[in-house]
Amino acid sequence: MKNKPLLICMTPVRNEAWVLHAFLKATSLWADYIIIADQMSIDGSRDIALSYPKVILIENNNPDFNESERQKLLIDKAREIKGDKILFGLDADEIFTANFLETADWSKIINSKPGSVFWFKWLQVLEDKIHGFETQNYYPWVFHDDNVEPHSNYVANIHSMRIPYPIEEKQMFYIDDFKVLHFQHFHPQRNESKQRFYMFVDYSLNKRNPIKLSRTYLKKPIKEKVYELSVGLFYNIPKHGFDIFENIERQNMNFWFDKYVVDHLLDVGVDSYRKIQIWDKSFVAEYNLSDPRNLFVKVLHFYLKSTKNISSNFMIRVVDKVLIKIGL
Repeated sequence: MKNKPLLICMTPVRNEAWVLHAFLKATSLWADYIIIADQMSIDGSRDIALSYPKVILIENNNPDFNESERQKLLIDKAREIKGDKILFGLDADEIFTANFLETADWSKIINSKPGSVFWFKWLQVLEDKIHGFETQNYYPWVFHDDNVEPHSNYVANIHSMRIPYPIEEKQMFYIDDFKVLHFQHFHPQRNESKQRFYMFVDYSLNKRNPIKLSRTYLKKPIKEKVYELSVGLFYNIPKHGFDIFENIERQNMNFWFDKYVVDHLLDVGVDSYRKIQIWDKSFVAEYNLSDPRNLFVKVLHFYLKSTKNISSNFMIRVVDKVLIKIGL
């Protein structure tokens, strides 16, 4: 039996104290190293990270948002560690289901060959801690490093590839025996703030059409089957030494995403962003902003919001294309 490769988790962090204890306790059960690229956190994330012995903390001093840049920092640091290694690209709100060690798929990862890529599904945990749903898509988050493949394929400033991804897709494996618990929907208020932030950043960096942005980021009903989650998927005190839910905090409603948006709005002016759908009444009132939209833009946003649940309808898609074509 070959020697076990080093397992290296690479995680970007920016004010993730709300979930960081849960992530680090769970990830410390399997990772040899956890590389945290901290992006100027002010909520105690740095101190939390440094309290875990497997953590290697590196600095991301860029105040702006750039996923490809932050991931390159993580990959470069991981590759400084000598030896055979498997790179895991996980965010702080993503945690393996607690059954991972018992699965054949985990053994497949550990015994894989360099160049192998592993794709995972999210298991979205809902607010009640009991129910959830499985995403339809798989995502490539694990790479058995060959120390050759550069981080250049499918990289972007937002929603970027997390791992060095081979252009020749020869060794692709899809993991079904366990999932990645995702706590996006576990904190709905934070998720709403994050989606507004994504819309703002995507427009700032890429000038994507406001209609396409709305269709991407406006909250939609859950289409997947919601079901009661097995307690065996969650970490508990008798078996793991901690309760995962006791290590997640949902009381804080002041989100750095909103501060980022507001600071940039005050810097460049609100009128530059009047077409994107970030002007919720509660957001405008909370930060004492002036709503720059004229009546036409408000009507457009009303249309987008009122049709968000049927945006895949043929006629709605036709209307959207017409609106995009005429420059809206």
